[in-house]
Amino acid sequence: MSIVLILLISADYACCQSPGLITDHFNALGKHDIKAIAAGYADSAKVYSPNWEGAKTGQAGITEVYSRYFASTPDLAYKVTHIIKAGEYIVAEYTVSGTLSKPEGNTPTYMKDKKYTLDYCAVFIVKDDKIIKETDYFDQVAFLRQVGFFDQK
Repeated sequence: MSIVLILLISADYACCQSPGLITDHFNALGKHDIKAIAAGYADSAKVYSPNWEGAKTGQAGITEVYSRYFASTPDLAYKVTHIIKAGEYIVAEYTVSGTLSKPEGNTPTYMKDKKYTLDYCAVFIVKDDKIIKETDYFDQVAFLRQVGFFDQK
């Protein structure tokens, strides 16, 4: 009986550590603290988003992506609405909002200074208190609508 109790306590402890990692992740996103964001990922982590060509890998990939996001949208803000944990999986629903005030060179000029708000869902896999995989989902059509893509003739 005591072995079962120890296993349950150990499993509960391991399970409850990961949401702290995700909370820290979103706190770092809110502060635009790229070093802290990257530190939450394993070196071999794979991160997927529908607006990228292929996965970004590890802390270097994360640093590249968030450096670009924060440069192009300096007022980028995050608001978490739900976090659900299931073993090594954590699902976070959140909202991202900002103004595309400093778009990258290949961005159409009509998108400059457009405000946007997007609902996201991210599925994280966590192992040894590091994110080893993240897959993000958001409505790309909603983004394009908000930045004026469909207003072009």
